[in-house]
Amino acid sequence: LKPFWFWAREPTSAAAPLRSSAGTLAMKAFYSTVRLPVPVDEVVHAAATDFVAHTQQALTRICGEYTTLRARVDELTKENELLQAENRALREQLSQQQPQPQPQPQPQPAARAAAMGPPGLTVGAKEEGPKGGLRFVRAIQLHASPVHSVAMDSKNPRRIATASWDGTVKLFDLARNEELGTLPAHQQDKMGGLYSVAFAKNTDPVLGCTSCDKCVYIWKTDGGQLHKKLHGHDDEVNGIDFHPRQQVMCTASDDSKVIIWDYDAGMVLRELTKHEKSVYGCKFLGQENEYLVSSCSFDNKVRIWDMRDKTIFRTLSLHTDDIIGLDYSSGSKLLATGSDDGTIGIWDARSWQMMHCINTREIQQLENNEVKRVAFNSDGNLLAAACSSGNVLVYDVTQASVARLVTTVGGHTDCVFDVAWGLDPGTKETMLVSASHDHTVRYWKGDVALSPRAAADAASMWCIGKSPHLAGQHPTWVPRRAAEADRVGSTVGPSERETVVAEARFRQTL
Repeated sequence: LKPFWFWAREPTSAAAPLRSSAGTLAMKAFYSTVRLPVPVDEVVHAAATDFVAHTQQALTRICGEYTTLRARVDELTKENELLQAENRALREQLSQQQPQPQPQPQPQPAARAAAMGPPGLTVGAKEEGPKGGLRFVRAIQLHASPVHSVAMDSKNPRRIATASWDGTVKLFDLARNEELGTLPAHQQDKMGGLYSVAFAKNTDPVLGCTSCDKCVYIWKTDGGQLHKKLHGHDDEVNGIDFHPRQQVMCTASDDSKVIIWDYDAGMVLRELTKHEKSVYGCKFLGQENEYLVSSCSFDNKVRIWDMRDKTIFRTLSLHTDDIIGLDYSSGSKLLATGSDDGTIGIWDARSWQMMHCINTREIQQLENNEVKRVAFNSDGNLLAAACSSGNVLVYDVTQASVARLVTTVGGHTDCVFDVAWGLDPGTKETMLVSASHDHTVRYWKGDVALSPRAAADAASMWCIGKSPHLAGQHPTWVPRRAAEADRVGSTVGPSERETVVAEARFRQTL
């Protein structure tokens, strides 16, 4: 029986339709003719009339509510348009204002020396920093628990991934301010609390994350499918990194091991087991050192490993507490570490000499600061340090004599545990995101180019060069910048065939 309307009339015959006016509502879509096989008696007529009356009352109420809501929507739309016009006017007025510089008193020599701080740290360096800087864009809350890690997709820098103790990875588009998806998408793929996340550098679209459930998860981000669940660690897995050119991954765990994986096949290639305590971070040392991997441990040491024979190439000692942060830059050939003792260590990976030791606790109001994860920007001239104080400290590391604090960004209400850099492909502005235990991610953009050298090095090119760590070996592919600094090699880039041969040699060696 189809929906129908009635007229409240006396029936004339079995074929006569029973209809009713729709009142103020245009309900023609619900019109239907009802034919009964027998004459309509008074009982049926009364029931139909009563039904029509109640229906008409309900429709009248709905129509009234709709009219009221429609008027309210129109009112809010006009109010929103007025607010947008006011906002545009305020922005235009603000852009036209030119602040006048205020004269600053010249400090005495002793005060000037105190303000500059010890070697390796410049206090109040924002006043000496470049024009512009990082401006806050927005705070993003995707998780219901602390966010331990954030990664930016190098192939699509506007896309980030966040990993949280709530057991999920969130994919988010910074440009559109839109959540793209959640991993896992299905309950059967449930993960434990997560410590780290990273995008594969040479395979798209692949993402890895590490969990307190002792497992490593490899995801296909285009469809949200779980590609591999890797078992090999005996305790919580803290850190992850992908090789820049090969389908190889390293993970660090509380079981005092670093495992080298073929992540596509799900196969263990190497286990590095000479740590004395839990290992929190691991990082490959670029294509120029394709067989070297670094690790940082709660035994307060950083180790540089040769994956081929699992030997320790270098041991770096500086910190007096757990080492959480570890990053390497192929652009500047620097290795950086961050520790709970509040210090940041920066080493020249060509000579393994320490370049900078930065004590963040000498900054005012950061006397109890702990440094968590650290990250270089793509050129390697800026280093961001996530801090327990709820701040991110950004240093210029281009000068050999001093690491200069160029800006501090904050706003978090709890410990900042991880940071990630990117470059907006549209505006060419630097992007910085931070992940915090306050359950949020904060996003900044701006121009923080520091010197002509930094601008000149923005376009990285490959050339043939020799790595100082692989003496006696054949030349390998290194960034042009590193080769020019060493004054070796040529400017010829790798051919397709040579790249395939290099990849085959790498796999055969491991």
